[in-house]
Amino acid sequence: MVKRHAEPRVVLSPGLADSPVLDRMCSHFVLTLTLRHAGRFNVRRDWSSLLSLVGRHLAWPQPALARLRQFLARRCVGNEHWKGHEALSDAAFVERHGVWRGPYEEGTLFFYLDEYIKDAPKEFLSVLTATCEWLDGNLKKESTLVQKNIDALAGLLQLNAAERALLLYGTLARYQRELRGLLVEFKVANAQEAYAVLADVAGVDEREVAEALRAGSRLERIGMVENLISEHNITDLADLMKVSDQLPPVLMREYRDRNELMAVFTRPAARTELTLADFAYVAEDTEVLVALLRNAVARHEPGVNVLLYGPPGTGKTELAKVVAQAAGLELYEVEYADRDGNSLSGRDRYRSLQISHVFLKGSPNVALLFDEVEDVFPPLSTDTAQLMARLDVGDGGPSGSVSGKAWVNQILESNPVPVIWITNRIEQIDPAFRRRFQYHLELKSPPPGAREAMIAKVLAEVPVSAEFVGRMAARKSLTPAQIRTAVRFARLTDGAHPGGLEALIERQLAHADRALGTAAASSPARPVVTRYALDLLHLETRFALPRVIEALRRKGHGTLCFFGPPGTGKTALAEHIAQEVQRPLMVRQASDLVSKFVGETEQNMARMFEEAETEEAVLLLDEADSFLRSRRRAERHYEVSEVNEMLQGMERFRGIFICTTNLFEDIDEAALRRFTFKIRFLPLTASQRERMFVAEALQGDASELSEERRSRLAKLEGLALGDFAAVRRQEELLGERLDADEFLSQLESEYRVKPEVRERRAIGFR
Repeated sequence: MVKRHAEPRVVLSPGLADSPVLDRMCSHFVLTLTLRHAGRFNVRRDWSSLLSLVGRHLAWPQPALARLRQFLARRCVGNEHWKGHEALSDAAFVERHGVWRGPYEEGTLFFYLDEYIKDAPKEFLSVLTATCEWLDGNLKKESTLVQKNIDALAGLLQLNAAERALLLYGTLARYQRELRGLLVEFKVANAQEAYAVLADVAGVDEREVAEALRAGSRLERIGMVENLISEHNITDLADLMKVSDQLPPVLMREYRDRNELMAVFTRPAARTELTLADFAYVAEDTEVLVALLRNAVARHEPGVNVLLYGPPGTGKTELAKVVAQAAGLELYEVEYADRDGNSLSGRDRYRSLQISHVFLKGSPNVALLFDEVEDVFPPLSTDTAQLMARLDVGDGGPSGSVSGKAWVNQILESNPVPVIWITNRIEQIDPAFRRRFQYHLELKSPPPGAREAMIAKVLAEVPVSAEFVGRMAARKSLTPAQIRTAVRFARLTDGAHPGGLEALIERQLAHADRALGTAAASSPARPVVTRYALDLLHLETRFALPRVIEALRRKGHGTLCFFGPPGTGKTALAEHIAQEVQRPLMVRQASDLVSKFVGETEQNMARMFEEAETEEAVLLLDEADSFLRSRRRAERHYEVSEVNEMLQGMERFRGIFICTTNLFEDIDEAALRRFTFKIRFLPLTASQRERMFVAEALQGDASELSEERRSRLAKLEGLALGDFAAVRRQEELLGERLDADEFLSQLESEYRVKPEVRERRAIGFR
């Protein structure tokens, strides 16, 4: 005897068992809502919109399907589309005529369903009930990525059952557009009714749902939900489906473990090869920061924040890593881009910060790194500020009027994990926020010694000469990040330039300087065409020049005023002093400082002194009378302001400052008092002229200096070192050496064009 199998109780729509599990979850969610609140559902009116979502996922009870087939047998007599349907089995019938293609496909049962439902609405409800029961049993056997990831997030963020359910339903509403449309049609009288409906479907406490959807709730603070509306504006269930746009893509990805999921929001920062020794120029600050971070973690102190600021490429991020490593902490970095490489908005980065705090607050020995924060702190016109104002509604007590600033300040005062914030532009951060940081550190370009050590470390594996490393260290605007970029460029283009790696690195840096507006900082030194010797200077000074230079070398600071006619060696002496004290020479002229904007000239002066002090350079201000002219002669207010700024800068400057001027009598009296040494430069004496002529025109052979030449030189009173340099430059340009008489004739020509000589000749003197 053959045993017959019992026929199934329901017949499934084609492809239902293999349909995407999220689609089945959407259908199960909306059917559960519909059947538990059947009083809100008018079968005759709402069947079409409901089937737009669940029509692909129906489970037909055999009795209900049999009665529907009887109706269709009467209704479709003679219809070519339905020819032979009576002979089909239930499964074959549904396979042929039960595919949802919308309500207007004549070959499907849905074309006639409207007519059937009007006479038998309870039959349709029985189909929906059977479908909901089948989906309920089917989904219990499966676990989706979304559910797994929500459970993982719940474990990391300590989410309760209501919060998990809301994330799931909100993700389904984002995933399936038809579901969102149906939720819009599910009207409620008030927010409490909406909360009760969702709580009933999810099997959770209504109060937990209300708390999770409150403006400023934990879900909104950590960015899982967004744009929550106030309770009195809630009119349908779609008003509660406010999961963040960023969340569904995160939940629909597969992760190896919880750490990989956490890395979407925060990840361990890459370790650095640098050490505290590489930042010896801020050694005291690094010691303080290491102690601050170590003790904050050990004592579980909330609200510990450090702000590192300064120009790009100065090593702020590397310093943060070095300090964290020295404190024995693992540094995590707040994400600035999603997994597809798209940059996150300020609002999303704030939310990542909040999630990171929740992730890490239970972990020992951790700190957070928040880089590039200038796009996060408002201008209140940004969406970040609007978000902060929204979040304040929930934290403002009865009034609900706390401002966005107050919310940011609260973050900076209550964060459970220490945060190192990094910005290139501190001026974009409101002072109200800056005051909340426990420590502020400005990181500038490293001074020469530290820069040379850092560059040598970067170039350790690169085949370059020690001389090349020295040249790179002399570029005061060069940062480790720039040299790494140049080295990478050189390696990728190796062989494209006959000069090799060194030439390629310098080429890349030269182009970068022009692009960054720092080309002037690397301009070549002033060409020297004559031999230099201190005994060829004609000076009026109480103290011998070697003694002054030795004092400057020993003390490391001093202010000098060099005044006298042009060409008498003022700039050359400044260069010589820089060489003797073994410091770089930083030259500034009026054009480098003057600005058409009021107040910017003074700012440029302050930056000049600050930069020279950082670089440990000898500062030479050429033609300083432009900024030190007597204030009694000032005609405009800004002229007085500029002199005041220069005087204050001179007093504060702790290095060697040299001013040169041809108009000593115009210098302000207060400025004169601030110069440690005032040295007057005079034209060459007769003996100096002869020695200079022998050196430059006679190649050092004094026997060639005839009496006739000596006599002609004696008449050139007022001749200066610059006149000899002018003749030598003429030789270089012509490409030939002048003989001694031609050289002397050119000196006489230079002498005759001097203003004082022309003036004497004009009134009858020779």
